[in-house]
Amino acid sequence: MLGGFTFKGIHSSVYGVRETPSNIVLSPLKRRNIIPIPGKSRAIVQQDGGYESRTQSMICSYAKQYGVDIHEQVRRIAGWLDGIGELTFDYEPTLHYNAFISTPPSVVTMLEFSQFQIEFTFNHPFAYETALEENYILDAFEPLNQIDLSVGGTVKTPVRITIKNNSETETITGIKVVHRYIENVEN
Repeated sequence: MLGGFTFKGIHSSVYGVRETPSNIVLSPLKRRNIIPIPGKSRAIVQQDGGYESRTQSMICSYAKQYGVDIHEQVRRIAGWLDGIGELTFDYEPTLHYNAFISTPPSVVTMLEFSQFQIEFTFNHPFAYETALEENYILDAFEPLNQIDLSVGGTVKTPVRITIKNNSETETITGIKVVHRYIENVEN
């Protein structure tokens, strides 16, 4: 699966870079401490509810860009990959990660076509849905106005709800927010 990615707002195609994921980790590990019990063949597992950072490796390839010295192109790629920023993969265009390069890219040869391997660390190990803004206009004179909002994910996800009264004469009353989270559903 050859594709691209956007890091710090710049798509990899700007530098002639394409990527092939080497591993795709679907969920981060829960943070756990294992405390051995002296004299016993077991331990206490302590969880604090947090998750470990996770990494994702990929093999990137690039082709020399027309009119750009290959050494300059490689330096531009290295400069772009430096730092921390939002990372969006082409195969997940509605999600992004807060990421940084944990293993700097190394190029063995500066040919017109070459490959390098990089490893991103997701400092917060979950994908964020690209911010969506949904606007609903409710008529105060219609009975039982109800809006259902659904946020998908693998963990509890915070949602920001803003309610704005556009009326100069009517007041907002009777607002009810219902929160439902389905946890550990087993078949």
